[in-house]
Amino acid sequence: MAFKFTVHQSEKSGEYWFRIVAANGNILASSQQYAQKRSAIDAIDSIKKNAPDAEVVDET
Repeated sequence: MAFKFTVHQSEKSGEYWFRIVAANGNILASSQQYAQKRSAIDAIDSIKKNAPDAEVVDET
């Protein structure tokens, strides 16, 4: 498995977020925070479903 999603909870706010982590442990992306864990998981599911068709836009 090349990548994994990890779900985290803030000790301070109690909100949830996720990271996309490479096999070598490097963090590739971090999400916004979500009030509910289910919302973070739903966002992960959406990325997994829709990312293969995502357009890459170079905004440099």
